[in-house]
Amino acid sequence: MLVIAVSGLKGGIGKSTVSLNLAAALHAAGQRVLVVDADTQGTLRRWAEVAAESGGDGPPVVALAGGALRRDLRRVAEGFDLVVIDGPLRLGTETRAAMLVADLVLLPIVPGPADVWALGATLDLLEEVRSLRPELRAAIVLNRADRTTLTSITRTTVGAVDVPVLSASLGARVAYGEATASGHGVVSYAPDDRAAIEVRALLREVTELLSEEAHDEEEHPRGRVRPAAVAS
Repeated sequence: MLVIAVSGLKGGIGKSTVSLNLAAALHAAGQRVLVVDADTQGTLRRWAEVAAESGGDGPPVVALAGGALRRDLRRVAEGFDLVVIDGPLRLGTETRAAMLVADLVLLPIVPGPADVWALGATLDLLEEVRSLRPELRAAIVLNRADRTTLTSITRTTVGAVDVPVLSASLGARVAYGEATASGHGVVSYAPDDRAAIEVRALLREVTELLSEEAHDEEEHPRGRVRPAAVAS
């Protein structure tokens, strides 16, 4: 299976927003998606509970972290095409474990100097993991982005690091919070809203990265079973 880990050191960067909306969009596109809530805050678990209470159709959510994540993920996720991990807020063994089992690491940041500075520590850990798994892909996602100079400066600044910044970004939109509170992803909650358009654009870029990963696996197999290609 293909595994996406959404990671970052700093709180408030939108890990859960990216994780749940990406997972919900993949689920809506017909992919068999498992969400792993590795964050002690349990945002994704609560989201799944709300969805179940309201009869919503969303991907299943399980709690796994640290050693259990590395030891049990393949067994727990058997039969799924994709896994989306909402990583913990802190660095160390928990975040490292999520990166070690991932095929793609997404690093959300909010425009501003504090998030850029915090990103540096996350990138250090990423490089450590890549010393063990050099094939690991990663990308930066701007969250709560707008058309201000601060967003432009942030995109330029992080664009200088050795991790690509995705063209798609998520804005500061009410629809994200409303969708989460109702147990939905924004694509199903408000399909014509600008937020849903943003998530679909993010999904297209992530799909391209995963397709490249699957192609590389076919060219240089590492003994892991891969699913069918991710739907575009």
